[in-house]
Amino acid sequence: MDKRCPSCGEHKPAAQFGRNRSLSDGLSFYCLSCNRERNNRWYRESRRRQGKEVRDLSWVPEGSRWCPVCRQAVAHEDYVRSSRTASGFGSRCKSCHNATNKAAYRQRQYGMSDAEVHDLRVAQANCCAICSEADPRHLDHDHRTGVVRGWLCQRCNHGLGLFRDHPTVLRDAARYVERHREGPAPDPGPREGTPRRHRRSPPPTAPAVRRRSAGCPVHERREIVRARAAALFGWSGAPGR
Repeated sequence: MDKRCPSCGEHKPAAQFGRNRSLSDGLSFYCLSCNRERNNRWYRESRRRQGKEVRDLSWVPEGSRWCPVCRQAVAHEDYVRSSRTASGFGSRCKSCHNATNKAAYRQRQYGMSDAEVHDLRVAQANCCAICSEADPRHLDHDHRTGVVRGWLCQRCNHGLGLFRDHPTVLRDAARYVERHREGPAPDPGPREGTPRRHRRSPPPTAPAVRRRSAGCPVHERREIVRARAAALFGWSGAPGR
């Protein structure tokens, strides 16, 4: 079934007309494209009569859409989609939508505005607060208090999390790396919070056992060596002869 549109004068299939139950054929008087053009023209004229701004979007190319936030023509694939609108598009482009969501998240999560976050980046000279890598992307915060500490690169931010954000563990890791890089380092003592009973002294070496038993009689020296060997190798009871 075809119908003639009195506005453009073309005969078009029923699928290109809207629904209107008040008419005998159940279709709207004008086709969809002409009806949309008439509605837009009425909207612009109505706003002019009210003294309000009227945006001329006739220059926007086909396949693009005007974003009122960044005030640019954006391609349809870069525009937010929405099933709630007749056009199928949201109210802004994807980049503006993401920026708005990030700002809302930081305000909700950290209580910081975009200006405060920017000032923190400027104070760090746009470098990671730990390794000074340029252009850090992660806003680090204390997970216990929620207080923002600074901008970190991805590696430093992940490293703090893997070391459980514990200063003592981080210092032990630094000493471990330095010890194996520059040679043995002095024992820093028991770690904070570690019970003394869990720290075992290393077993004596064989030369140390011989030095300690050098001044003893032969039979006592044998007993000392046998006891030390049992402690070193986990023997239970007296060894076989």
